[in-house]
Amino acid sequence: MNRIFNVNVYDCLAFFTCCLLFGQVRPSAIYGDYNGYWVSQSNTGYVTSRDNNNLIGLTVNGVTYATGVNDVALTSHGISPVFENYRAFPTSFSVLSTAANFLVGMPRFINGVEQNQTVAPSLGCDVPLGYYLRDGEHGLNLGTAVFNIPKQELTFYVNVLADINPNCINDDIPDIIVTQVGAPSSTYDIFKFTDLNGNTIGVEKQINFSSVTPSGLALWNFYSAGSCPHMYYTPNGFSNTTRDVRVLTFKLSDFGITSSNYTSAVKFIQLLSGDSDVAFSAYSTNSMSLYCLESAVTSGTALNTQTGITTLGRSGTESDNWPMVRKGGYLALESTKKPFVPTRVSTAGLANITNPVEGMMVYDTTDNCLKVYVNATIGWKCYNRKTCP
Repeated sequence: MNRIFNVNVYDCLAFFTCCLLFGQVRPSAIYGDYNGYWVSQSNTGYVTSRDNNNLIGLTVNGVTYATGVNDVALTSHGISPVFENYRAFPTSFSVLSTAANFLVGMPRFINGVEQNQTVAPSLGCDVPLGYYLRDGEHGLNLGTAVFNIPKQELTFYVNVLADINPNCINDDIPDIIVTQVGAPSSTYDIFKFTDLNGNTIGVEKQINFSSVTPSGLALWNFYSAGSCPHMYYTPNGFSNTTRDVRVLTFKLSDFGITSSNYTSAVKFIQLLSGDSDVAFSAYSTNSMSLYCLESAVTSGTALNTQTGITTLGRSGTESDNWPMVRKGGYLALESTKKPFVPTRVSTAGLANITNPVEGMMVYDTTDNCLKVYVNATIGWKCYNRKTCP
């Protein structure tokens, strides 16, 4: 009896450890829109993408999921995917570096034109470095990346306006996609959900990408990320060379997210090791929603607001320069006595709004809150949570 009991305990512990450490899944195939349609592997090995290459699908545990970027490209090639929708997390960096190996990666070819040092000697600094982790269709471009990002914590608020969708916690559909597109070291990247105070909800995932089998190849040019402009990187072994593309997928349940704790999981954290080479990290819009995407732009030229409605009897250059003085808007509304009243409708009446679009707003007279339409899965949600700081 004791012997049987000990074996069972060992088996249970082994099973738990396996699930804890290896719950993430490497796709057996990834699909892109390079040259119209690209599959990462053929019968003879990996297939190299040489241009911009947006992720259009991936096969996980024998099932192919479309990312929503170009579903027709999959179906027209005989793939019958599960139709999902993924978007890149809106990444920005708080820690930069002037280290020589801190690099922006760009495809060797752009629209079929080779980008050698003469054609593309530098990249401008008109976009932040985080842009290269969220460009392309849905932000899912495997052909641009930042390499050897300094060690730092990337924080994404996933439970601000719309809760994590509890219906997605225990299904088999990937909820998060992460990438590593350079030569990985043996250091760990850490992924986890936390509450507002930074306490881990569920379990964190520590990933050593050097132990992950590649999914494909990409041909790169490199530019110095620590300089402005970003100059073409000339040392041997860098520009016009290939790097492995690694992709991993996670389910919410891999992080120990459950129906009991998901409402506390306000932030998704990606702790970069200092050697991370990231094309993007992405999430399923059916599983979670992000609404505080960017910090306000405070530099550059602020454009005038050209249209306004006022009860204060002023407008134009001869009267306080209103509404042009209100910068950066499409429409300015102004009054000291009259409030703005959005469309008012009961909860039951929301069903009468045909073809709602993401971002549509009404005031729900039943729930007494301003509601925003999130998507077909989540529906209408009260706009009553704290926004991103």
